[in-house]
Amino acid sequence: MSAEERVLEIIRVRAPMAYNSGLEMQHVHGRELEVSKTPLAKLILLQHTPVYTIGRKTDAIHLNGTEDDLAARTNAKVIRNDRGGSVTYHGPGQLMGYILLNLHTWGFGIHQHLDLIEEGVIEAVKGFGIPGVRVDGMTGVWHGSPPKKICAIGVSAKKWVTYHGFCLNVDMDLSPYDEIVACGLEGKGVTTLAEILGRRVDITEAETAVAQAFGRVFQAKLETGMV
Repeated sequence: MSAEERVLEIIRVRAPMAYNSGLEMQHVHGRELEVSKTPLAKLILLQHTPVYTIGRKTDAIHLNGTEDDLAARTNAKVIRNDRGGSVTYHGPGQLMGYILLNLHTWGFGIHQHLDLIEEGVIEAVKGFGIPGVRVDGMTGVWHGSPPKKICAIGVSAKKWVTYHGFCLNVDMDLSPYDEIVACGLEGKGVTTLAEILGRRVDITEAETAVAQAFGRVFQAKLETGMV
């Protein structure tokens, strides 16, 4: 399959969005892709209002208490979802990338999809002069020694269509991570592009870098989509 046949539609949402609204947006586009006969992917780029999401592998000890305790301590929403991985945090200054595609139409499996997401983020941060790396046995993108996570990844699939994707820490307050064992990884720190670079990073810089990198990695033509 040539890159000319593949299309990656980039959908940017400007204002921080409630998590459930972003989930509904995914479902609207996902239903379209269920019947797609062409290799079309949709990359939704947005920020969320403060929320902790509870993935399928979350253990009670990762929350430092109950879900209600976490919500009361932080005034953030706490929401369960169907993605892989454990608990993580989303908020302004973090770039969410929901990448939706029909695995059957694109001709690959969910593990290859995960690998391509990791590679796309690594390519994107490389554009900032940051060497992002994989860590054996731990999904996501990391930086430094000891490694700190700069990007968490979690996906699911329904009727061959992928949902969820990645969250790239761009320029955000990291203190909400102190309330959880992020991604279930005890003792592992998190970082941001801004912290590594020692300067402010506008979210649009990251959006542009991610869109271009994912176009290369997924070998697809970029198109601008509508919200």
